[in-house]
Amino acid sequence: WLARPVEVQGSRPLAFEHGRSIGSNLINWPQEQIIKCLVQYHPDDEPMLRLEQEAQIKALYDASKVSGHELLLEIIPPKDHPSTHPDVMLRALKRLYNLGIYPAWWKIEAQSTEVWQQLDELIQQRDPYCRGVVLLGLNAPVEELAAGFAQARNSRVCKGFAVGRTIFREPSRAWMAGEIDDATLVSQVQSTFSGLIESWRESRA
Repeated sequence: WLARPVEVQGSRPLAFEHGRSIGSNLINWPQEQIIKCLVQYHPDDEPMLRLEQEAQIKALYDASKVSGHELLLEIIPPKDHPSTHPDVMLRALKRLYNLGIYPAWWKIEAQSTEVWQQLDELIQQRDPYCRGVVLLGLNAPVEELAAGFAQARNSRVCKGFAVGRTIFREPSRAWMAGEIDDATLVSQVQSTFSGLIESWRESRA
């Protein structure tokens, strides 16, 4: 399972690494690779920004249908956005479904138990063939991620987690600074990752 990013890091509005003609790039990808696109998107964005981003997402989705690759959409509302209503993720996904965008996977941050129930209902209603949702990390502490796993414990659509910096950021910093050796780096990364796997399994027990 390999998800490969296509967005220009930090772009808002969304831009693609190889320009607007994303489809011409995808035709050269191995079929088993999954398209991953992170979008800093909020349903209450200023209309011109929102429409431009939605057009880019729709173009990517259409290109994925032509190329035959699965699409993973990673939706992250900007942290400094003035609208912070707890249903923002639900409304974001609903808006994209209304535009005819049906990714194989969604990747989102932890939600409340109530929102997970609403997301389950939305996805079952709008796209019962969706493969599911994976949780992102945003460099959150292990304890915070474990709490997020617990909130999603009854969700049918939440299938797992895909995090990076929580696992390797601090060990990598220490290794680059010469504070730890290779073996310690591997050990610390393995320990954190194993702990997250155990927390996930406990939340599903």
